[in-house]
Order: sequence, then C-alpha cells, then structure tokens
Amino acid sequence: MPKEKYRNKFEQACGEALAGLATYEPNKIPYVVHRNYIPDFVGKNKLGDEIIIEAKGFFRVGDIQKYKAIRDSLTINQQLVFILYTPGKLVRKGGRMSMSQWCDKEQIRWFTVEDIANVFK
Repeated sequence: MPKEKYRNKFEQACGEALAGLATYEPNKIPYVVHRNYIPDFVGKNKLGDEIIIEAKGFFRVGDIQKYKAIRDSLTINQQLVFILYTPGKLVRKGGRMSMSQWCDKEQIRWFTVEDIANVFK
C-alpha cells in the first residue's frame, strides 16, 4: 500500500503533480557502496578460518554502517572481530549503547587486550 503522508511540502507538491503516474515510496532498493577496507590485523583460527581483527578505541561517524557492510561482505570462512579499548564507552556522545553492546547486537565478537588470546579459540 502506498504511503499517504509525504516527508516535506516539496515532495507533496511533486506527488500531487505526479498523481496517477507514479507511486510515492513504494519499496526499498538496496545498494552497495564499493570501498576497500584495510584491517588492523589478520590471522587464522584452529579451523583455518580467517580472523579479521579491528582494534577500536572509539567509533567515528559512519563506522557503524561501514563495519556492518564489511561484516556482511565476508565469506563463510572469514570473521570480523573487535578488540575494544574501552568496551563500556558509548558509541555516540549522549547515546545509550556502549561499543560492546553494539557488537553484541550486531553479533560481532569482541575482546579486550587482556583476553586477546581468545580471539583465535
């Protein structure tokens, strides 16, 4: 079912001018941005899977989308893992979610420097 409400007056004017010719926001179209990523460290676990390690002290603007895209582009034999400097640090200033909570939510394994050896287990 098409949306009835527009996001702004300009879109409303366009929608009225296109009445019957086009539908407003009928669906989502996924897209990919092709970029290159250079991981901080890469190793292999006992099964031979590639472990891609990112050492993070904080997230910059855009990092969340970047790391989700990287995770989603990996093969079955690759895994993105974070080593967090301060797991309890908030993802955004004034936010509620910590970096470790974000990793848990996104199903990305994370470690601290103290338990870094567990990355390969």
